Amino acid sequence: MAERERHLFYHRVLAALFVVALINGACSSERENPEKQVRSLLEQGETAAEHKQAGALRQMISERYSDSQGQDKKAIEAILRYYFLRNESIHLLTRIQRIVVSKLDTAQAIVMVAMAGQPISGPDELDRIRADVYRFELSLSREDGEWKVSRAEWRRTELADFL
Repeated sequence: MAERERHLFYHRVLAALFVVALINGACSSERENPEKQVRSLLEQGETAAEHKQAGALRQMISERYSDSQGQDKKAIEAILRYYFLRNESIHLLTRIQRIVVSKLDTAQAIVMVAMAGQPISGPDELDRIRADVYRFELSLSREDGEWKVSRAEWRRTELADFL
């Protein structure tokens, strides 16, 4: 895999794990509905990814995680460690497009994530700082009272899709 392709691959995996942090943090009060749980922990997930808190992100991935690339939880953890070591700073800007809770214990989410090596103050800066933008489709399940990401599919997308 070429260096640029490898960098983009790791960037995508980090974004997937960040989204995992956002969604999985939704294990707060049972009184809140699942969508509100996900939205209320967006800031915590972003902070965990930007501060390279691999342990916190790792706990948010289901033991049954799998994706179309054949990766399991262990593979994602290894990629996360490598990505954190390779990148001096990580800055994210996210936008949840949709959350659909189909049952009390399953949910689907579509999240846009912009990533850069420098702070992102808002969407108007994304082009100037050459941020990478990805679209994530996540499947989540509630396991032992906590939301965990059980599947993630992602692809690079255009800046216009983020806005």
